[in-house]
Amino acid sequence: MHKIPNVPLGKVQQRHVVRIFFPRLYSTAQLEGDVHVSQEDLALIYDRCLRPTLLEVVPEFRDRLPTSYAAALTYSKTCRGGLAFGSLDIPWDRLERVAEILLAKLGEQKSTFKDAYFVHELRGTKGSTMHDGEDDVERDFALQDMFEHVDVSSLDPQDWLVDVALTIGVEGHVVTWRESCHQELLSHLMPAAPPQKISSLTTRKNNKFHLDRTLQIKELAGFRATTTDLADDVSYVQAYCTEKNVSYQLNPGVFRRRKPEELLDKKKEQKVLADLDLISQVYYECAGEEEGVDGRDGCARLEIRVPLNKAMDALSTLPEELVERTVVAINRRVWW
Repeated sequence: MHKIPNVPLGKVQQRHVVRIFFPRLYSTAQLEGDVHVSQEDLALIYDRCLRPTLLEVVPEFRDRLPTSYAAALTYSKTCRGGLAFGSLDIPWDRLERVAEILLAKLGEQKSTFKDAYFVHELRGTKGSTMHDGEDDVERDFALQDMFEHVDVSSLDPQDWLVDVALTIGVEGHVVTWRESCHQELLSHLMPAAPPQKISSLTTRKNNKFHLDRTLQIKELAGFRATTTDLADDVSYVQAYCTEKNVSYQLNPGVFRRRKPEELLDKKKEQKVLADLDLISQVYYECAGEEEGVDGRDGCARLEIRVPLNKAMDALSTLPEELVERTVVAINRRVWW
């Protein structure tokens, strides 16, 4: 779906983006990742569809809407050539009419705009509904919080997938997974799956199971597994250690992957060495060696993807004896 041409149309709070997709604009160009809508089409969408729709449904915007797409683009350009966008808040009770009229106008304006649809994208919400998995009331409230912007009554729960996670931690330690227990862990999560199929999944070279080793140590490893062939209710399983958050960056920074040629240029080599000092300082603080810094723990995290109607019953806890066999806790000073 991410290869279908689309444009962001609006936001709900900070992390909820509403996009409009144009399936009839899809072509072979999208196979290479080009999902942009042309400037000509964007102008047509605003000038002939979006602006007239807003004027009809929210006439109070008459003095606030840019007169054309070209004017809006002019307003949005910064002195450095970038774009900085403003926004208009549409009253919630008029959103449905805006959606209906906009889709109708799009279909009337151009044949390739027909069958457009909205997609609600929520990103960066991991951990936003933390709760005690063994408390049914907390689980229910957490699920309600996750879908607070969605009319759940209009959904088919079987068609929606939810990631449910469980975090295992020990204060002052980094907790990670044992590779030798991956099959046992998968068998517990999918008791109906034949053991031989689980064994085949974890031992054969395929694109459905990926091993994520830690510190190049054989016994310490997480994994990612596509399990749709093994269970109806669990389509994906991921086990990892949250210590990776220390070096994870959305944009390339000091923890980025280095290229060999960086060591062949004196200035680049000096930059690599300077970055190594910064990385060492980060790890030093994580170990708790820096005065006034408490250090940083790491947790073993398990995530499974299940249908919405199974979310309340999935991964509420793990048996204590299973946890003792599948994870190992290492003093954070030793780890870092």
